[in-house]
Amino acid sequence: MSEAGKPILIIGNAPITEDISAEVETYTRVVRFNFCAGMPTHLGRKCTDLWLSARGRQAHKLAHSQLDIDPRQLHSLVITDPEPNPIAQRFFRLLGRRGNLDHGDALMVKFAGAQTSTRITALARQQLLTELLRLGRPDCTPRWPSSGTQAIAHFAASGRPVHIIGFGFQGWKRHPWPLEQRYVAKLQAEGKLSYLA
Repeated sequence: MSEAGKPILIIGNAPITEDISAEVETYTRVVRFNFCAGMPTHLGRKCTDLWLSARGRQAHKLAHSQLDIDPRQLHSLVITDPEPNPIAQRFFRLLGRRGNLDHGDALMVKFAGAQTSTRITALARQQLLTELLRLGRPDCTPRWPSSGTQAIAHFAASGRPVHIIGFGFQGWKRHPWPLEQRYVAKLQAEGKLSYLA
């Protein structure tokens, strides 16, 4: 089977109890998020694509913590927040609003060994949010889609089979979780995605 026909495994941050370490190693591409390196050994160690949030305390910790990931093994690093407004960033620093500070540049430096490093554009993120909003009325005023759903959309569009595990569709209150769950169900119905059995 050519590389183009091989499935991609996307591992979310929801709790996973079963040991999938051996199965993880069979994939050529394994996508993880944020503190994926802290995952227990039963979820395997392979990580070829790392999708990271650049904003707030979590991103600061990611940028300044020791993570057990070899950047040279990364096919891609994707920052899931668009380029920040430098004036707004200066303003946030003055006000001490750490949750709004962007650490994308520090993350890019930290994982500079990745084959490719990119940021999601504001347009791409908004287009996905618009697509999600077509699936129903959100239960909050959403800011943007979660990193996991952004990755799922990206890889589902590649034409390669996508397998996912560890998605609970809950977390930060400004992600449209019920719509994201419907979106994933739609991709599953279209044969673009399946859950890891």
